[in-house]
Amino acid sequence: MDGDFDSRQHSTSRTLAAERGFTLVELLVVVLILGIIAAIAIPNFLLQQSKAHDSSAKSAARTAMSALEVYSTDHAGYLGATMVELRAIEPTLEDAQGMDLPVATASGYQLVSPSTSLPPVTFTVLRAGGTTTFTCTPTGQGGCPANGFW
Repeated sequence: MDGDFDSRQHSTSRTLAAERGFTLVELLVVVLILGIIAAIAIPNFLLQQSKAHDSSAKSAARTAMSALEVYSTDHAGYLGATMVELRAIEPTLEDAQGMDLPVATASGYQLVSPSTSLPPVTFTVLRAGGTTTFTCTPTGQGGCPANGFW
């Protein structure tokens, strides 16, 4: 009977030793699958992140347009408007990195809102002669359509 106990113990220890871990092939297959998933997911994530940055720049431009209309109502035109004035009207423009107002005349303005995406996209609003034009460069990148108008 003592010999029977020893043979069961030996059999059990051999089974446990055989099931101790994964083989190298199994680990390589798992690493390969994870690599394929990463190769698919990471570029898609980066594209979506770039589009989000572009949307933020567009939103900031629209917010600045609203602030410019408030300024125009208070000052009978856009002449003299600056980013400091616009941020006083609309404090959320503090978050608009790199936004500029290079031209502000009595009847129009040019507003530039760069995106922080890579590659960077610049969104421009030009108001002249009662018409507002929305352009962007470089065309076909991120949130800038191929025709260059947003």
